[in-house]
Amino acid sequence: MRFAGEFAALGTAVCWAAGSNFFAAAGQRMGSVVLNRLRISVAAVLLCTALLVLRGSPWPVWATSWQVVLLALSGLVGFVFGDTYYFRSLVILGPGRAALVTSTAPVFTVFLAWPLLGERPGPLVLLGMALTLGGIGWVIWEREHPAQEHVEGSIFVGVVAGVLAALGQAGGYVLSKAALRTGLDPLSATVIRIVAAAAGIWLLAAAQRDVRRTLGALRDRRGSAFMVGGAFFGPFMGVTLSLTALKYIEAGVAASITAIYPVLTLLLSSRFHGERLTLRTLAGALVAVAGVVVLFLR
Repeated sequence: MRFAGEFAALGTAVCWAAGSNFFAAAGQRMGSVVLNRLRISVAAVLLCTALLVLRGSPWPVWATSWQVVLLALSGLVGFVFGDTYYFRSLVILGPGRAALVTSTAPVFTVFLAWPLLGERPGPLVLLGMALTLGGIGWVIWEREHPAQEHVEGSIFVGVVAGVLAALGQAGGYVLSKAALRTGLDPLSATVIRIVAAAAGIWLLAAAQRDVRRTLGALRDRRGSAFMVGGAFFGPFMGVTLSLTALKYIEAGVAASITAIYPVLTLLLSSRFHGERLTLRTLAGALVAVAGVVVLFLR
């Protein structure tokens, strides 16, 4: 299909924007840690079911040991480390500003891809980074209303959590790209990433004796519905589409198209979460996205 990769990247942006807003609603009711455990588990069930229907097995037995190792590590870095901090940022900052902070992931990807994938930064890398960080900072430090302390931390803690989330996403992205170069299909790759992440998250929950509290959150039907909706659009549809885009088009083009998701998230959060959509917010978001585009099309 012509433009399959481009449409997959655009679909990724839409899914991530929708998922961020669902997760923001669920996180306010469950807390970020519990939300991350439950949504990754739901996504694992959805993905294994999809693989069973399409390929006849819930686990990609055709994957090589090296592919499994790379993708499992990618899942642990991207979902266990990265998304743990992303959801903390999400519940503190709200979906719009959290999406903007984590859109710094391409900056980290550049520095990780250089030694690991041999992708040397081009001459416009500094301009791209400056635009991205400048646009994000312009929005994050807007002070139209006094900052209120959130139960999971201050605005500063939310920003730091978002940066750590971006670092985790970048690491997971680079490791996934390395595995996809070996020829594995995107759905199989996503199943390995998600199942490995789910196993890691529940082992940590058991070590912390927090399994009962996590399962108890399912009694909140409204919160559970938001969590399932986010799991469907985020780690199920969104991550699968992102790997599909990586398979069919250049990483730079895929990342540039997907980079519009913070703008879509802001538009949705202004409607459903009451985040005020000011001209400064929109301008900062567009500058940040422009920086990502420059960075990857350098």
